[in-house]
Amino acid sequence: MQEYDNTNTEADSGTDNKKGYEKHGQSFWDKELVAANKRVKKFHSKGGAIVDRYIGKGRTDDILKTSRLNLFHSNVKTLQSMLYGNLPKVDVSRRYADGTDDAARVAAEIFERLLNLDVQENGKDYDAVLRSCLQDRLLPGLGAARISYEVETEEVPDPITGEMMEQIVSESAPLTYYFWKDILWSWGRNFATLRWVAFRNDMDKKVFVERFGEDATKNIEFKEMAAHTDADGGDIGENDKDVIKKVEVWEIWCKDTKQVYWYTKGAQKLLDTKDDTLGLKGFFPCPPFFMANATTTDYMPTADFVLNEDIYNQIDLLETRINKITEAVKVVGVYDKSSTGVKNMLKEATENELIPVDNWAMFGEKGGLQGQIDWLPVEEIANTLNKLVQQRDQQIALLQQTSGMADIMQGGLANQYEGVGQTNQKAKFGSVRVQALQDEFATFATDLMQLKAEIIEKHFEPQTIVTMSNIANSMAADEIGPAMEIIKNPDMPFRVEIRPESVAMVDFAQLKNERTEFMNALAMFLQSAGPMIEKDPTTTPYLLKMLQWTMAGFKGASEIEGVLDKAIEAAIITSQKSIQEPKPDPAAAKEQAKMQGEMQKIQAKAQADMAVREADKQADIAVIQAQMQADMGKIGADNQADMAEIQAKMQAAIQTEMATSQVNIEQNMQAVNGEMQKDLQKMQLELEKITAAASVDIEKQAIKAEIEIDKDRLE
Repeated sequence: MQEYDNTNTEADSGTDNKKGYEKHGQSFWDKELVAANKRVKKFHSKGGAIVDRYIGKGRTDDILKTSRLNLFHSNVKTLQSMLYGNLPKVDVSRRYADGTDDAARVAAEIFERLLNLDVQENGKDYDAVLRSCLQDRLLPGLGAARISYEVETEEVPDPITGEMMEQIVSESAPLTYYFWKDILWSWGRNFATLRWVAFRNDMDKKVFVERFGEDATKNIEFKEMAAHTDADGGDIGENDKDVIKKVEVWEIWCKDTKQVYWYTKGAQKLLDTKDDTLGLKGFFPCPPFFMANATTTDYMPTADFVLNEDIYNQIDLLETRINKITEAVKVVGVYDKSSTGVKNMLKEATENELIPVDNWAMFGEKGGLQGQIDWLPVEEIANTLNKLVQQRDQQIALLQQTSGMADIMQGGLANQYEGVGQTNQKAKFGSVRVQALQDEFATFATDLMQLKAEIIEKHFEPQTIVTMSNIANSMAADEIGPAMEIIKNPDMPFRVEIRPESVAMVDFAQLKNERTEFMNALAMFLQSAGPMIEKDPTTTPYLLKMLQWTMAGFKGASEIEGVLDKAIEAAIITSQKSIQEPKPDPAAAKEQAKMQGEMQKIQAKAQADMAVREADKQADIAVIQAQMQADMGKIGADNQADMAEIQAKMQAAIQTEMATSQVNIEQNMQAVNGEMQKDLQKMQLELEKITAAASVDIEKQAIKAEIEIDKDRLE
């Protein structure tokens, strides 16, 4: 029988490989899964023991057996609390930060809103998946989850033809957690070299028949499934079994053939075979496993506990000895059986009571009380106990160093002569491993959301995306349309990221210090950049880019980076306008301002002269009127009869004087207006000369700039 060659490469995979898989069918996957189970048997067995060690299973109170100081549980709980404290916040950004690409910016916002709203609405599901994967990584060493595409449809009449047609009711891309014993994979150096990945699903008969049909149940045994598989093949307790009978079905994703197979042991043929329906770039519906201490020798996890197992065992051994010796530390001794008085002293004596001794002389000959009683050497036992406690504490300190849980990570002073800065520096180096693990966890969560985004892009209807993101309430239709075209692009131009600080437990003191340091640095930057911007506004975009680059190094800066993006876009537009518009000649502008000032002075002087002349005119009239009134009063007193004549004469004289004064005023006004017209014409001529000269200079500069631009283009 021809064996399938496992040494295929990407170049020779394809039609021939596909035929090879089809030819072997059920028997081929029998061999593959048996081989995979053999490879992971040791890992499964060790992983189960590690989980038992974590929860203290099998521990006994009999001091004759091993006593455990469960530091492993404490360390794992501490790490788990540090690494995961919040639901993730998804950041979606454009792959190319083009400030003028508004459609891509809107598309990224739609994706970010959709993913974050989904996390909020299904928070318990996301929390369960991420928390379980993290615990599996910290205990046995393997966390796994996958993404699926689920769609519900219903038949509705076509509004035009009236024929029945399928209409999408809902679409989703849920996350599914897989227990670390419910996943198998082919041999490989790393995740990228794996040929296939298989997921185990336990199905009851009803679900099995609905999925594969009644004929597929032949030769299939439905049995009570255990809550966990026993890799060693041992007996599983009745309490660990599910009363509902199920069958084990493996969903196998084969990258060589780009097909998905459904397999169960004992069947005559594969339950089902389908072509790849998701069309993901990496083919597999799961990200690289959240794996502990993987090497390129074999893509297989090694639990963190294994690396420190000897120290944990040594601590347990010392703890066992400490407990046994502690039991021996008690007041006990031996005495002369014939000396009944010594016995009565220990059992019957109370405070301030004398015990009578028979035959005192003989009692004295035997050395008295010291010669007839001997105590257990408690001092030697206590010294041994202290030595064991010291040795245990040294082992605990060694464990803290090797596992990254040293006290210096908590910021405490190692001794009274150590400075705070030195301690902080030690804490930073001590937390490198924890930070690396935090980054790995964030990368795993990011990969899950990246797969989810890819499924949404490839399979979700545009209306579903718009509805789920609730973008229609904040964006116009003419903005959403181009954005949806970008989203449905096969090459998704977005970066989906979950930052480590968004899922880790928040250190508010550290966050405050980081933001305070950044604000201080920002104040110094603005103080230095202000004069440069004032001198040359076109440098504003470059300075803002430098500020954004600096800000990207701070945790939690993604929100304010969006504000800077808009500021940079506005600064670039302003800078381009200022470059395109010709700059005025400074000399011409200065001369024009000078001429305008002179004109304003002349106008002000003319207005002042007119006001003075008007005041003189009013004063002359007032004097004449007063004089006339006085004369009229005198004449009236002397001769009332001549008043009419005198009054007529006076009125004639007044009219004459007024006419004369009016003539003089008009002549003066004409003279002033003439002088003003001359001055204005002179100023207008000079201003036209200056303006013409400035226009010539501007045209020369524009021609010179165009020549320079043509030279640059030619170069």
